[in-house]
Amino acid sequence: MKHVSAEAARAASHRQYACEPDAGRPTSRLVLALATGAAFALYWSSSFILEAGNATTLFGADAHLYAPLAEGNVSDRVLRFHPLTIAMALAWMNILKPLTIWIAPLHLLKAMFAAVGAIGVWAAMSAFAAIIPRRYVMLFGIVYATSFAVWYFSSIEESKIVTGTLSALYIASYLHLRKSWTPRGAVLLTGILLLACLNEIVSGFLIIIPIIDTLVQRGWALRHGLWIAVHALAGPIALIILEVVVNERLTTIGTQAEGTSHLSMLVFYLSKNVYSATTFYIFLVNWLFFSLAAPTPIADHWADDYGGYFEPALANYFSSPVSGGLVVLLGAMIVASLLPRYRAENTDGSAGILLALSAYTVLRGAFFAIFNPGEALIFTSAVTLAHLLTIGVLFAASTVPAKRPLLVVLAGLLFITNGAFIIGQ
Repeated sequence: MKHVSAEAARAASHRQYACEPDAGRPTSRLVLALATGAAFALYWSSSFILEAGNATTLFGADAHLYAPLAEGNVSDRVLRFHPLTIAMALAWMNILKPLTIWIAPLHLLKAMFAAVGAIGVWAAMSAFAAIIPRRYVMLFGIVYATSFAVWYFSSIEESKIVTGTLSALYIASYLHLRKSWTPRGAVLLTGILLLACLNEIVSGFLIIIPIIDTLVQRGWALRHGLWIAVHALAGPIALIILEVVVNERLTTIGTQAEGTSHLSMLVFYLSKNVYSATTFYIFLVNWLFFSLAAPTPIADHWADDYGGYFEPALANYFSSPVSGGLVVLLGAMIVASLLPRYRAENTDGSAGILLALSAYTVLRGAFFAIFNPGEALIFTSAVTLAHLLTIGVLFAASTVPAKRPLLVVLAGLLFITNGAFIIGQ
């Protein structure tokens, strides 16, 4: 009888989850506005701390190439590969030029990247609101906002957070489009993909999300896949613009193989990389773990004139009770969400998007594991939302008790762990 009662309770809980009135309802505009504003304040204030600590070029970041934008100076290398970031920065500085009487140009430039990161938080919360109950959206939004890769790259002048935010906007837009497909929504999604590819051509991997999700939901059907085929043209069009317009007409002829064209850069890195089990281990710990939480308050491993990296040792999380507790709690939440006792019995409605998000992060990860495994962390803000959405869907649908208190504790530990890194610089 006890076993039957437990099963009945689980079934009732799953039925309740499926029918909850707040599931899938949009988060209020006030909540989104408050979260976006708080994220901007956090990132911009953090940018001053990192600048004072000379910590803006860690993990292979190229902040020193973007800082001259504050004075209107453009690096050909940056323009060649990330023209959208350049255009945004120049427009931002031109519009806010009158404020340079009171605010240093470099601080104004940093404000733009903080604003871009804050928009990413807005997009992430919109994405969470599309597939998990509303009462968890704010908490997962906080987790996203304070995740390490998002926080750090929103606090320095670098193109990576622009890529991360455009990825978040793409995922959020697609999650809403799959619920109610419209031509207007498909055009918007294509526009976001084009902009993302103009900022970083590898953003074209985002196309795998609608492809996999549509295949899982509807199978091989031409009428369902035709719009995706048209949508996918955004990538090739962006590459033509980058190589024919930007590279040949707006920049001078490059002299270094690393920065001449997209193909030359690819060949350059492939020819110099050395692959081994250690290489891929270092890549994975950065891609899956360090992107979420800093393992130590400093990053002085392999330090050089530009900066350093985290020592690739997961055991370092347990050098602090806070980061150690964070790892244990997050691990327990993930494992519990997968255990038969707590696992959602019916996730058919989410199977397609979970597989699609996983395919995206695997595809992007596989490319950078081959292209530039040593600097994996700088490419992770674009997959942070995919990782957290996967965790969020499984955890929110589970029957794990006290889910909201657990998320509150998780968000608090994450804020302290990554805040310690920002302050420690």
